[in-house]
Amino acid sequence: MNLRFDHAVVIVDALEPAVRHHEDAGFTVVPGGRHDVLPTENALIAFADGSYLELLAFRDATTRDELLRLAGSPRWDAHLQSVSAIARRFLPRLVGAQGVADWVLAGSGLDRFASESRRRGEVMTGPFRMSRARPDGQSLEWDLLMPSNFEAPIFIEDRTARELRVPADGAATSHPNGARGVVGVTVRVPSVPAAALRLARLFDVAPRAGADGSTTLWIAGVQVELLAGEPVGAVAVRLDGLDAAASGPGLGGIHAAGP
Repeated sequence: MNLRFDHAVVIVDALEPAVRHHEDAGFTVVPGGRHDVLPTENALIAFADGSYLELLAFRDATTRDELLRLAGSPRWDAHLQSVSAIARRFLPRLVGAQGVADWVLAGSGLDRFASESRRRGEVMTGPFRMSRARPDGQSLEWDLLMPSNFEAPIFIEDRTARELRVPADGAATSHPNGARGVVGVTVRVPSVPAAALRLARLFDVAPRAGADGSTTLWIAGVQVELLAGEPVGAVAVRLDGLDAAASGPGLGGIHAAGP
């Protein structure tokens, strides 16, 4: 399957203040909408190369606070086993730290890709249908394929036109801070060698070990850096063109790409 980098998920506590914060950092932020299978809403930072950042938050503070309390209780694991595979992927991120928390690749033929992935040793669940209602009333749909671990990305295939899900016009994709697109992702893993072999087998790419203990792989047009650590999953993105002064700890893992 021909894959391309679609977007990175950026968890925020509340959407409106997060939108203002990212606008203050020089990003153009457009409304997203409300999801059907999750109690969430989003806003988008779309780039000229077709990639984007998804600012994702609970729709209301009550739901957020209830799930935060549940996450700190002995019932959390049982709760995760009782919900959908989509919720099982996203809820731990939503009750975790703010910032970059996941990555998503797009392609067509997710059913075939799921079968091929299983032959390569990677268990996938789905595809599952998901939808979002935009503020203008437009409804859009897509399918998600969920890997069994947080090291691998989520996979998405649009059912409606992608332009309905991701704005592509110049006004939406032009940013005062110069950002043009996602060129790199950093993923924390329990074991760098094991994760590198798993992802190399899944995507048929060659890992390259670094002197600092990290490993990089080129996957779907972006450089994926694997670092040992917790929590497991995507923790940072690197943006082409971003003014270095606009990135920093206040943006939760959104960094300027190096020279």
